[in-house]
Amino acid sequence: MAYRCLQEFLARLEEMGELCRVKVEVDPLLEISEITDRVCKSPHGGKALLFERVRGSAFPVATNLFGSYRRVCAALEISELGLLSRTMEELLPQQPASHGEMEDLLDTAFSGFFPLLTETGDCQEVADHDPDLGQYPFLKSWPGDAGRFITLPLVFTRDPETGAQNCGMYRIRIFDAKSAGVHWSAGSGGAVHYGKYRSLGKERMPIAIALGGDPALTWSASLPLPGTVDEMAFAGYMRKEPVAMVRTLTAGIMVPAGAEMVIEGYLEPGEMREEGAFGNHTGHYTTAGEVPVVHVTCITRRSGMIYPATVVGRPPMEDCYMAKAAERLFLPLSRRQAPAVVDINLPMEGIFHGCAVVSIRKERAGQGMEVMRELWRTGWLRKAKMLVVVDADVPVDDLSLVGWKVVNNAEWPRNLLVADGRMGVDATCKLAEETCGVPHREISRDAFISDLVERKWREYGCA
Repeated sequence: MAYRCLQEFLARLEEMGELCRVKVEVDPLLEISEITDRVCKSPHGGKALLFERVRGSAFPVATNLFGSYRRVCAALEISELGLLSRTMEELLPQQPASHGEMEDLLDTAFSGFFPLLTETGDCQEVADHDPDLGQYPFLKSWPGDAGRFITLPLVFTRDPETGAQNCGMYRIRIFDAKSAGVHWSAGSGGAVHYGKYRSLGKERMPIAIALGGDPALTWSASLPLPGTVDEMAFAGYMRKEPVAMVRTLTAGIMVPAGAEMVIEGYLEPGEMREEGAFGNHTGHYTTAGEVPVVHVTCITRRSGMIYPATVVGRPPMEDCYMAKAAERLFLPLSRRQAPAVVDINLPMEGIFHGCAVVSIRKERAGQGMEVMRELWRTGWLRKAKMLVVVDADVPVDDLSLVGWKVVNNAEWPRNLLVADGRMGVDATCKLAEETCGVPHREISRDAFISDLVERKWREYGCA
């Protein structure tokens, strides 16, 4: 059965022994993030944390919800992450397909799981039409942060032309009691909608920021899904049950009925404000820039609300585990895009898709470079800063072996591809056509002697 809300998920984590209740009072300014960071960097990601007494607020805070392989699997109600690849494989054709064709197939597959509009939802048990953002336990994570940020939001916007909604995860900077800033990247769904409002001269752009609900919704909002795929329909497919949605009281946007809280408001197209520094998942502060301003008109919530948050910084952090789930989900898409692809590993140090190790079944000269260009052309790895391509027999998660292949198989600068701030390395074994007629030959043991030594190993006295 799908989780109806965040609190059901927390109860499940407690049953699993994966939840730590922090009963002493903690400060949302730096202290919660310090505790969370230490737990994230403990073996296997530590436990999820529920801070029951938060200074200056009546509401508990939950962090590190997705911070281990076990908890990500529990959130998505699967036994292991490899099932995500199998799920996607079942949806796609076996033959290569264009990006547009795959989008159409996914749209069709998820069509039976579009959200269901309901009259009421737990997220509207309490409604505040004179909202005050200051009463909520939003975190300041790092000393150099410009202020408090919402770090695990589901941001809902609507296309002014088609009426289609988008859900994305964009950080929210709290400015004061009734205003905030939303940071979305160029090309994201929210940014596209905002651009349309500006070009059409619309006076106000409605926006809703939801927190909590079924964890499958939060994970879905974080994914770089193909452009036309509805995030809530995808979440419905993953949970095998459509997401119940309710219309906001003032913004007219549909949000998950089981959310913990919803911030409703609008943007004046063109109104911008300095966001300030933010300690990002790269482990560095982002440079300050201007962001659109959200004017808050109403806040609704559950009567016993728990505020979910994440802390981002130098890995390993919980977003790394969310990224590993995305890696398994999107692997079949890359295989259809570039049929030579065998496997992909996103090292945690690469911050989601900042770096990818890709193994391929090499059949011809130059194929490693071809695959890199194709993965950069379109799809979920198009923004990857670094791609490393190795042969199919190299385990992509053995980074020591991958490093050895890079140093010894790549010939510089011929096997180096640099374009638009991205770098790719072809670390595959080179065929004769790629090495002036002399192919790479990796040394290996003699099979007969290896078997002999294995049988006589105790006699040598080396153990």
